[in-house]
Amino acid sequence: MLIRLPSGYHFRRRVPSHIRDVIGKKELWLSLGTNKREVAKPYACAVFAETERLFCSVMHLKTELSEDENFIRDELPEDVRELFDLLIQDYQLRIAELQTQYDHQKLRHSMDSLEQMEKLEKARTLTGKSVHLLERTVTDLKKTKATLPALTDIQSQIKDMKAFLAPKEKPSPLFSEAIKIFLESKDTTVKSTVVKSYERTFKRFLEVCGDKPMRDYTGADVGHFKALMEQLPESYGKQRNHTRTVQEFVADAKKRKLPRISGKSVKNHFTKLSGLWKHFLLRDLVDRNVFTGGWQFDTQSKTNRMRWSDSDLKAIAGQPWQFGTISHKAASMIVGIASYTGMRLEEICRLRPQDIQEIQGIPCILVQDHPAVKGKPWTEWSAKTEAGKRVVPICTALQEAGLLDLAQRATNQKRHYLFHDLDFKGQDNKRSAHFQRDFSKFKSRLGIGKSVVFHSFRHNVSTKLRNIHEHGEGGLRESWIDDFLRHESHDKSVGSTVYFDDVDIVNLKRVAESVKYPEFWDAGSLFASRKNLPL
Repeated sequence: MLIRLPSGYHFRRRVPSHIRDVIGKKELWLSLGTNKREVAKPYACAVFAETERLFCSVMHLKTELSEDENFIRDELPEDVRELFDLLIQDYQLRIAELQTQYDHQKLRHSMDSLEQMEKLEKARTLTGKSVHLLERTVTDLKKTKATLPALTDIQSQIKDMKAFLAPKEKPSPLFSEAIKIFLESKDTTVKSTVVKSYERTFKRFLEVCGDKPMRDYTGADVGHFKALMEQLPESYGKQRNHTRTVQEFVADAKKRKLPRISGKSVKNHFTKLSGLWKHFLLRDLVDRNVFTGGWQFDTQSKTNRMRWSDSDLKAIAGQPWQFGTISHKAASMIVGIASYTGMRLEEICRLRPQDIQEIQGIPCILVQDHPAVKGKPWTEWSAKTEAGKRVVPICTALQEAGLLDLAQRATNQKRHYLFHDLDFKGQDNKRSAHFQRDFSKFKSRLGIGKSVVFHSFRHNVSTKLRNIHEHGEGGLRESWIDDFLRHESHDKSVGSTVYFDDVDIVNLKRVAESVKYPEFWDAGSLFASRKNLPL
């Protein structure tokens, strides 16, 4: 595969999984040392031919040795290992020869280009002198009162020559036009919320730097944008009214001495703009990506997120749920599910009756994509990432809390969601928006600090599971835990990344049952009704 990076074109090819142990790599990368596609393309084709030759030779030798796909190279006899090493050394020598050959070609190409530039420069110099002489001729002819056709012909030649001498303007779309092209090029599967976040970033850049051809923006423009964005108040993006400009937000933040936005948020804006510039850089409509090249951001978290301690859990257990957006029973179940499964809040709030299913006799939650309900496009939803799709066995504690009964009632009453009293709110149309706001107020009123949030339940589950030793009775493999939570696995071995696709449901059930809490933590009745509030 031919890939263009800021440093130039590169060749990249994936190594087949069954010979990675021999090659010692998952991918083969080679810098082609050029930014010119006409030079890189034949070079990459030649490298592809050599890699194909290497792969075929290795696979042929494996077949001759009658080795299966799971053989371990280091356990082979020394003379057999030497055969594989010779094949790899031969490949490396051939690639080195190709590099030398194409270095010579690039040199010849550069010399030809230099020769053409010298000829062009001579032509431009000669044309400049000719224009000067012709202009003098026109002046002389006017003095002698020459006929009009003669003057017109010479003036036409002067105009053509000046057009030749004028620098050619490179095409580049206006920023306002470019963002429309860029957003239209996005895959239709991209969430509307993602598109809206791009639009908000582009709107702010236009406010700060104005609308001009993409090629005309400089590092100074980007620096000015960065400086202003870093002065935005911490509350920026959390307010419903966004009619104010960046400059107005900054002026208000300075006047009221408000805390500033995080460096991570500013970096996210840069990432979106960098994607826009990269799109047009590949099409030669900008000279460089002005959003890359060493911009620094303070990405250190202002608040260190912590898991829920037993004392924090005890502080909220049994307290009256004081908000009317959702019942105390539904709030108890949402928190209970999070505390035992580590599921994200939006995943829980979007649970439907059909997401509760039995697999091999084990009741499970399926975290899966939701198609839109007819006439309600905002109900379409996909997991956080492709890796977010997963099967979560329902532990005994959640079954006893009534989760399966809740799903059955929702089915009987033909409700679309388990937690039917939630609604879509906020800019991103999330079902979790109001609950997240209410839960934050709820725990803050009980004296629980900013470092402990709803998402901290996910940290609790991860910590509890990883504190169980892998070996011995009740041990849990790291890959089981990663599949349960859908964290990226720490195990990067070929066996784990290629052959280990899905953890058996019985092992996942074992993980689910390993999450334990003190006796006071009853997922079915964590919160009391607000009717119990003292008068």
